[in-house]
Amino acid sequence: MQRWSPICIALIALAGCAEDDNTSNTSNDTNTGGTVETSDSTNSTDTQTADSETNSETNSDTNSDTTATSGDCAAPESEIESVVCAAQVLYDTLSEDEQAAILYDFSDATAKTTWSNLPNASRNGLMFGNLSEDSLAAVMALASTVLSEEGYIDFVGVLAADDYLNEQGGSGGMGGSADLDSDEAPADLESDEAPADLDADEAPDNTDFAAMDFGGGAAMGGGGGGLSYSSQNYYVAFIGSPSVSGDWMLQLGGHHMAYNITYTGGVGYPTPHHLGTEPKGEFTINSETYEPLGPEGRAFVSLFESMTADQITTAFLADEAYADVLLGPDNGSGVAASDYPAGDNRTGVLVANLDADQQALVTAAIEQWVGDYHSILSTPLLEQYTGSSAYADTYVAWAGTEASGPDPDVGGTYFRIDGPELWIEVACQNGVVIQGETHYHTIFRDKATDYAGLL
Repeated sequence: MQRWSPICIALIALAGCAEDDNTSNTSNDTNTGGTVETSDSTNSTDTQTADSETNSETNSDTNSDTTATSGDCAAPESEIESVVCAAQVLYDTLSEDEQAAILYDFSDATAKTTWSNLPNASRNGLMFGNLSEDSLAAVMALASTVLSEEGYIDFVGVLAADDYLNEQGGSGGMGGSADLDSDEAPADLESDEAPADLDADEAPDNTDFAAMDFGGGAAMGGGGGGLSYSSQNYYVAFIGSPSVSGDWMLQLGGHHMAYNITYTGGVGYPTPHHLGTEPKGEFTINSETYEPLGPEGRAFVSLFESMTADQITTAFLADEAYADVLLGPDNGSGVAASDYPAGDNRTGVLVANLDADQQALVTAAIEQWVGDYHSILSTPLLEQYTGSSAYADTYVAWAGTEASGPDPDVGGTYFRIDGPELWIEVACQNGVVIQGETHYHTIFRDKATDYAGLL
């Protein structure tokens, strides 16, 4: 069988495909035992389609252009119904064994906290490279439903970065990005050039997934894939059954990526959230240019460039050095992180002491992370994190080489926003594959509501 790569499918979604009424996503044993719980407006059928159109307006209230659609749930009444609908679409594309492998018990605290920034770490669920074309398209549609337009672009960019690292000679042994062969992939997928409707029978013949050796990457039940750097070596899992009113969690993860979005009572909590990228600047693969964390890095640079010399000195963590983020992966600990700086260890420039323009730059930096999610999730968090009472207890700080200042091109440079609940870190590490350049590791956490505060 010929299948599309994750990036090709993601690019098609970014280009804004029309609904595909002809693509059959039929699984051998769909919805066995009614495992995925949906609202009354979400009816599973044997044949469902995933529409992965990207939101045409950032953080729109309805996100209507990025929801997966299927049958009676083509017009969900709420964001959570859209998410559950998209989860149902994905579930219904899976075989019975895959349905069992994607789903974990919500009480499994180890599963909830199993995520990593490493390329070959053990992960929950199903690996992208082992999914059918229909299932992979449904994963992309689910991601675009949960995320904002900018968030989805970051998601796709991180996937592309791994293929780029492989192309540059990163470990994995394939000697290039087989799933993104420039001779086979579409030369350009600009939104005004992409086909309006891409049926499976008409899809570009980019990759024969069945012929590829994933080196022991577990199709059922997680694990580390054989390719250290590949967009195929990412995973999707449900911790708990997706439900409009119940408790469950969506995990999307791989190298430099960990989305851990917990829903409880219809409300979503998007942390802990990790993204990284190597390189940190622009890169081009198959005629597409990406820079997934470029705006995030520039937001911090703009903030520190606005500061006076005295403010830079006050913000400097003189006795601290960071090779990585302080509160990184939870590594299956089963508990939420709690070792945040406290008391006199919470240092830096107090945001309330910055002028209005500088405070606006702090807000802009926070938006780069929080705004990656659908407005239903992000809007209340932004109000909570950026209000005057929050800024009276929010510190901005940096560490690294004092002589060079807060320069992201210098290895060991580190940025932080530390609020009463908000926690954002950016660590600038020396390159692993691309020598002589730094790359980003970032973390966005909420001290009170990581994992919805249920651990």
